Amino acid sequence: MTTPTPTLPTYVPSIPADGGRVMAGWDPTDNRFHPLNLDYIRQMAALAERLHALDRLDDRDKVEATITSGSSVGATATKDLEVPTGEVWFINRLVLVSPAESGVGVGDIVQVNVRVSKWPKTDDVAKSYWSANRGTAAENSYTIDLPAQGELGEELRLEAGDKLTLVAALTGAAAGADLTASLTPYGRKGKKIMD
Repeated sequence: MTTPTPTLPTYVPSIPADGGRVMAGWDPTDNRFHPLNLDYIRQMAALAERLHALDRLDDRDKVEATITSGSSVGATATKDLEVPTGEVWFINRLVLVSPAESGVGVGDIVQVNVRVSKWPKTDDVAKSYWSANRGTAAENSYTIDLPAQGELGEELRLEAGDKLTLVAALTGAAAGADLTASLTPYGRKGKKIMD
């Protein structure tokens, strides 16, 4: 008695017109290859990335932007915090600090905001987290609890090359001294699994 020779499948997924990649899986129920949805695979990879923590994000990752003494009203200072190659960040909290005025009654107020490069907005102002900067004559600390209701409702996931930009803007009066604002992210660093 001879053993039947298995036949190779005749169905091969077509290559997308845009030249994109195709991944297919074999389905033994109908002896055919079927294209796999890469979006589902990416979503599963993102879930796996959450479980693979490499390090924490904390005050070691703090960045500062300084408005220098003598700067006039309207002056701004920025500082980028960029996700390194091979990493993915899951940020659950951002803490921004605006400095106190340089002296009582001077009125040199530094207001702060944070921009998120990943957001598909058209300009830097639109990428800002708040629609208006925050800050008063006193030193202020602003905590954004990203997973909270009324905020993002979820951690902020950033990939290699994505940036958070601290923005410090001088209002009220010319700077009577160097005025330094800060941004500290909290969360975890993970390993990028797939593009």
